[in-house]
Order: sequence, then structure tokens, then C-alpha cells
Amino acid sequence: MTRLNLALICVGYIVLFVGIALAQDDFTQQGGTVRGQIVDTTEMQNPIEGVEVWIVGTSGEEYIATTDANGDYEKSGIPAGRYLISIYKEGYGDRLGKPVTVVNGGDHYVPLKMTKKNTILDFFQSSVPMYWVLILCVVIVILIFTRAN
Repeated sequence: MTRLNLALICVGYIVLFVGIALAQDDFTQQGGTVRGQIVDTTEMQNPIEGVEVWIVGTSGEEYIATTDANGDYEKSGIPAGRYLISIYKEGYGDRLGKPVTVVNGGDHYVPLKMTKKNTILDFFQSSVPMYWVLILCVVIVILIFTRAN
């Protein structure tokens, strides 16, 4: 009877350890999640929709997510490893190479900011008084030269 109890205990431990090992193996296959929010660099920190988020591994594998109306992005199932996050959107300066280390089962929050590119039109709209002063000076110079001749 003692041998039977000992055998059952051994079988129970083997089943328990195999179950734990298999559960951990499934856990490692799951990968991790990278998520975050992308906002602009103004004081309001407005969320930016439609930003492409590239998560690139050290061995070249790529995962792409896009931000929603709230500036949020999320990509799940990324295998454990080291990655660089780069973000792109037309009209904004690109941000390249934010490092992140993904662990299996991990939820990695990586918020980022983007700066809007200034165009010539943006420059003149932001400096309206200077623009009108410049136009006034040009008109005065033209009038002076036309009357002098």
C-alpha cells in the first residue's frame, strides 16, 4: 500500500510539472503587446489620428499599427525581443528609433509626441502683423522709386 501511495504521489507531481511546463510554453508563444498614444507637441497635446507606428525588431521583423481618433495605437502578439518604434505622418516630423524591450505576456505602454512641420503658409499665418508690415514696406519702397523716376 505504501508503494502505491508513493507511486500515485510521483505520478501526481509529474502531471503537475508537465502541466506547468506546457502552460508556460503556451504563455511564451503569446508574445507581448505594445500600445500608446501619440500627441502633438503643442501645450494642448492634441491626439494625432492616422499615424503609422512601425515596430521593427533587431532581426528585421516589422509590425505596423495605426493610431485612431484618440491618437491610440496597439499591436499584440509581438514576440519577446528588442524593438525600435518609429512613427510617420504626412505634415509631421518623423520620429525614429524609440527603443522598447518586449517580454512575453507584457503590456508595454510607449507614448510618443510629434511636431507639426511648418510650411510657408503657416509661417505667414502665425506672423500676420509682420507680414503686413513687410508688405507695407515693399509698397512704400516701390512708390518712392517710381516717383523718383
